[in-house]
Amino acid sequence: MPVPREMNPPGNSPDPWGGLRQIFPEGEIFVVTDDAELGAHTAGLGLATALLGEVAELPDGASVVLLLRNSLVSRDIRRMFRRFGVLLVPIASFDPALDAARYTFDLVRHTDYERACEWNRYWARNIAGQPGPLVFTGHGTGLECAFGDDISADAWMNTRIDVGKWISVASYCEFSLTAPSTRDWRGTFDLNGTVVASGLLVAQDARAREPGAARVRRARRLRAEMVARGPMTLRLREGVLASVEAGGVDFTDALSEVTNPDYELHTLELGIGTNMSLLPRVDWTFNSQLNEGAGPVHLGFGEGITGAHMDFIVAECEHRFEGDGVVQQSHAQPV
Repeated sequence: MPVPREMNPPGNSPDPWGGLRQIFPEGEIFVVTDDAELGAHTAGLGLATALLGEVAELPDGASVVLLLRNSLVSRDIRRMFRRFGVLLVPIASFDPALDAARYTFDLVRHTDYERACEWNRYWARNIAGQPGPLVFTGHGTGLECAFGDDISADAWMNTRIDVGKWISVASYCEFSLTAPSTRDWRGTFDLNGTVVASGLLVAQDARAREPGAARVRRARRLRAEMVARGPMTLRLREGVLASVEAGGVDFTDALSEVTNPDYELHTLELGIGTNMSLLPRVDWTFNSQLNEGAGPVHLGFGEGITGAHMDFIVAECEHRFEGDGVVQQSHAQPV
């Protein structure tokens, strides 16, 4: 049966931490950031804020929301936070502009983490237990997802983050299935059909070197053009992107180049959004990681190292498991 909604959505709480209190219900929470401008913004919201260089002064066992605007995640940064429970928000991997950083943190505060975890558990149950393929339909999208034998997913199932844990915000907001290796494209899923996407993200991995980083820079320019011309229509056959167009322009070859043509436009990620309650607040023009979990499904190409990782996000559609006869709306509750 449906899960009841909270009467007061997290972001509208009198507590300025909003939904973050679901993750860190006890004690003081600290924002830690590598950027003074972003730190001034969070402090202005009434939130306890420290800069990266001040981490040693935080008390043992502190709850930390880590906003990296200027730095990609590294082992050295992770070592600095062993004494804490950490929610990571890797802003620099997507768009370090101040307006994008402020927008991202606003969505972080407005996320309903308890509900997102319920969705993650729903998808873990059903993908493992349903015999038929998963189908997304409606609003121009018609995509069939057949699963292979080698299924693994990245998702966080428990709302709280305890001391010693380092969890990315994406692990709450999407149920991400990825190819088991760059050589085994179809061991996890096979995709066929059409997708109409409203959002598009570009991400860079910390391990990227030239020419991968150069491809990421070109991908960001390509993203701006495609989103401006959107919505974007993708056609897939056996997990390979056959074409992508926006506003009557074919971007297939350009997408192949910036994500690394060696991958031949194989889909490397099937991402299922678990943070759809954000949809009224989402601005698809931003290259923000929080956008990808707000749509029911997104498809990722490239790995962010040798070329850009690019996610195409469907803003609205329904889903069903073939044969069960049950259709869930994009805004429905997990059952």
